[in-house]
Order: sequence, then structure tokens, then C-alpha cells
Amino acid sequence: VARRIGHINQIAEKDRPENIIMGHTAHDVASSAVRQGANVMLLSRSPIEQMPAAQHEIDDAKREGVEIVSCVSPVEVVIGDDGRATALRVIKLENDGKTPIEGSEYDISCDLLVSAIGQGGNLDGFEEMGNERGLIDADANYQVPGKEGHFVAGDIIRPHLLTTAIGQASIAAESIDHYMKHQDLGKRPKVDKHHFSLLKKLQEAGLEPEESSHESEWGTAERNFAVHNFDDRSAHEIIPAERLFLGHFQYTPRHKRQEDVPDTNEVLGHFNERMKGLSDEESIAEANRCMSCGMCFECDNCVIFCPMDAVYRVPKSEKTMGRYVATDYAKCIGCHICADVCPTGYIDMAMGE
Repeated sequence: VARRIGHINQIAEKDRPENIIMGHTAHDVASSAVRQGANVMLLSRSPIEQMPAAQHEIDDAKREGVEIVSCVSPVEVVIGDDGRATALRVIKLENDGKTPIEGSEYDISCDLLVSAIGQGGNLDGFEEMGNERGLIDADANYQVPGKEGHFVAGDIIRPHLLTTAIGQASIAAESIDHYMKHQDLGKRPKVDKHHFSLLKKLQEAGLEPEESSHESEWGTAERNFAVHNFDDRSAHEIIPAERLFLGHFQYTPRHKRQEDVPDTNEVLGHFNERMKGLSDEESIAEANRCMSCGMCFECDNCVIFCPMDAVYRVPKSEKTMGRYVATDYAKCIGCHICADVCPTGYIDMAMGE
């Protein structure tokens, strides 16, 4: 709800008080209005701490002079004799954001009402795909349920981060490729991301393991049907922080984006970007902070600290990306030191042979 105080000089006909403007998010509308000199009140059915907005958005709005009123629900638009909106009638809600409080209705005088309630897609021509939220459902392969050959990704499924949309699109593209080749889409892994396949890399390098007889054998360290010191757990496990050996890493502060958020004295006419992006150098430096969780980055810790010299570098003739070290199980005593000093949690001690 915006009460104009004289700084908005040009108003389009569609923006006059008797109109309700659709299709904008509440925070964008509120911040834009306050920058043009409006006295802005932002209404929410939810308590402030449960509003569907990021905390920094709420803090920024308050800093810019936006008044946030929580636990109220619109009842009707009050129309004057001239047919224009003069106020918004609201009713107070219980702290659950749903239950009206009887007899608590009151009017908020205003010049301009803006409806900014949620997000939805333009499904013109695709109505049969839409759900009750104005979006489109998708299965694990990002195919529309009941619509074979129709794939979706991004905010039309659930408004979220750009990286989420990119990840969904990557999986959808893979699914489309399988579909076009008449291949089974299959079941997606629990941790659904693209991950390195050592077996494929060995095949590319001509080092593919021999076929196993699948019979119980001892002393397989010398046999070529086993790929030792490698267990691809990335499809079903995320390496937690406590599995990392943080003593290996030098502390490097995070490169954070800077914010340019005006206060109530600076907000008028302030249309600069609120969030400033990282420079190319800062972006590269931030990416270099990656600890390669769950992956071997060839630090040699396991080779250096093994008291039995059981862990050794793979000979060059057998080495390829992802295969850097191996273990001589005739020497290994299961002391777990290699796992303890592994910076990334890559080594996971098992029963061995």
C-alpha cells in the first residue's frame, strides 16, 4: 500500500489507484515506490519472521523506510464516490497467518494499491500442464508427468536460484537425449549431479579392468579385475564437514559481494544496483577455495604418512585422471592414518581383503 506524498510526477493510467498492478514481487514494488518518494506500507499475512522473503530483503526494505505490517489479510478495496480506490480494508490474523481475529477490521488510507502475491507462469496454450499453483510439475527426470516427451526446468517448476535452474536444465537435457535415442530414462541417483567416472576414464586410456570370475579369491591386489583405492560414493553420499582434515587447508576468507543499500535519507532517487558482483579475479579466487570434498586432488598425504609404505603412487603406465594412488594390501595394517590425514574425505576405510 503506497500513500503518495508528492514526488511521483508521472503516473500511467494503468497505475492509478483504482487499478491493481499484477506480476511484480512485493519487495521490488515496495523498493521502487519508496525510491520515487512514496510512503510505503508492505502487508503480509505471515509473521515477519515467516515471510516468504530472504532476510536481507526484509532488512533492506526496513532500512529504506518501508513499513512492514504482518498478520493482516485484505478484505476489500474501499472505493470512493468518484470510483477510485481510497483505502484497503484489512483484518488482523492470528500468529499462524491464517485465522482471522473477529472484529479486528480496519481501513488503511492510500492512493495506490499494488498486488504482488507470489509467482506463476504464463500457461497460455499449456493449461493442461499447469498445477494448482500456476506452475508445472516434473518428475525426477524433469519430464512432465503424463506428458511423455515434454520436459521442463527452472522457475516454472519452483521459483528458486539460478544455479538450481541450470542444474535442472542439465538433467533435463540428458533426459531429452535419452528420450530421442529411445533409451530408458532410468532412475536418477540419490545425490543427483554429474560426477566423475573412473571406469570410463580407464576405458578411454586402455586400462579397463579384466572381467572378474566373481568367485571368492584372496590376494587380489595383484589382479587386474579390481580397481583399488577408488570408490565412487558421489552418487549416494555427500561428504560432511567432519570428514574433512581441515588442518591441511590454510584459512582463506570468503569473497563476499558488496551491497549498496541506501537508508531513508538516501533512498529517494537511488536506483543503483543493490548487490555488486565479484570481479573476474575475485570470482577465480573464490572458486579456488573449493576443497574438492570427496575427491582426490593428489596431495600425497596418504603416501607420506602411511607408516607401512602400503600406499604408493600408481605407476605412470597405469595412471590416469582419478587414479593416482593404490594400496599394497599385503603391507596395510588397517591403522586408518591415511583416512585421518586425507583432506577431502576421499579415503573411506573398509574391510579390505
